[in-house]
Amino acid sequence: MVLIIICVLAGLWLLPGGAGAGPGLPGTPPQAAPAAEVARLPYFSVPSPLFLCGEPVPLEEPEVREGLDREFTIEVWSRAQTTMWLKRAHRYFPEIERKLRARRLPLDLKYVVVAESDLRTGAKSSAGALGPWQFMGPTAQRFQLRCTNDVDERMEFSAATDAALSYLTNLHQIFHNWALALAAYNSGEGRVLKAIATQGVNNFYHLSLPEETERYVHRILAAKIILEDPARYGYDLPASELYAPLNYDEVRVTLAREVPIRSLAEACGTYYKAFKTLNPWIKGTSLCAGTFSLKIPKGTAPRFQVAIRPWEQAASPSTGAAPKK
Repeated sequence: MVLIIICVLAGLWLLPGGAGAGPGLPGTPPQAAPAAEVARLPYFSVPSPLFLCGEPVPLEEPEVREGLDREFTIEVWSRAQTTMWLKRAHRYFPEIERKLRARRLPLDLKYVVVAESDLRTGAKSSAGALGPWQFMGPTAQRFQLRCTNDVDERMEFSAATDAALSYLTNLHQIFHNWALALAAYNSGEGRVLKAIATQGVNNFYHLSLPEETERYVHRILAAKIILEDPARYGYDLPASELYAPLNYDEVRVTLAREVPIRSLAEACGTYYKAFKTLNPWIKGTSLCAGTFSLKIPKGTAPRFQVAIRPWEQAASPSTGAAPKK
């Protein structure tokens, strides 16, 4: 029996952490888990030199660089929103660029619509600005966009683009500087003119303006930086994932009476929702009497013009219908 007890005690002594393990004599420590690999995100900085509509941006001034860096950092890491910019830009930028070239305006002005609405035709602000170029009602009517109970051309992309380019041209004629013109597009020319008179400077980057206006011009710059070279900032979208430009015929009609949208859609072989998608400026379920330019599915113009004859009348001064711009 004594021999058995001695053997058991000897075995316990030899076990790790057994009877022989006491204070100062720890057992074998457990193996440390391998350190987790830390994901390292790239850092993107504002490129220099930088120009807006051909005018230099004074990035050597710390306040200017920091203001732009804020908007650039927000936008370059807003992966979902910037991806949608790229998809929609493929649809809408070609038309804007054609119109800018025709007017001999800087191509950088196309980034205004990105800052305004993310290229959404139905965008609406809390202040009541509407459409891709975010016109307020009075300004829209000033530039020949119809805003009535029946139609709102602020949501008609082509017409709104024409109006916006006219407005921007007008603002540049006032300020002779594109950064100031863009600030005035955001806050109104009266506010910018008052700030210039009060502060004694006519340099946008040195003016104290509402924060929203100062950030607005920097947002346009940030959009330009990213969208001009998206692959540099990690955006490499397949061409097949970009939204194609809308393919349509455009027809001019003069309606003698109100016509349901459903009937107009059937006249060109499509359905209500598709017709409204091409013509979002029609507010209700029917189109009122008057003269309009309608977008209809490509190739359907001949059948459409035949089908609408019962609703149409010849345009004449006696109709009182205002032409659509």
